Amino acid sequence: MAGGKWMGWWGHLGGLKQRGIVTYSLSPYEQRAFSGALHQAVFNTFRRVSAQVFYIGTPFGLGYATYVWAKANHEFRLSKAGHAYYGPGEH
Repeated sequence: MAGGKWMGWWGHLGGLKQRGIVTYSLSPYEQRAFSGALHQAVFNTFRRVSAQVFYIGTPFGLGYATYVWAKANHEFRLSKAGHAYYGPGEH
């Protein structure tokens, strides 16, 4: 009891009609939040990666080309032809 008037049980308060209560509902079109998420994720990922490929691919390509050249040069310097070209002391 509050102030001499029975308020009722939870959900049935029995008081005056309240004002300013707003209720919300979803339309049937908004209830499928992830309806196209996987399809959109594939194309969005492709778009974002293709926009960054020059920023990532160029340094990666240069680094890989340097690695391939250094490995081939090292193998050549360890071979007979490399020893004949550079001399036995320079590896």
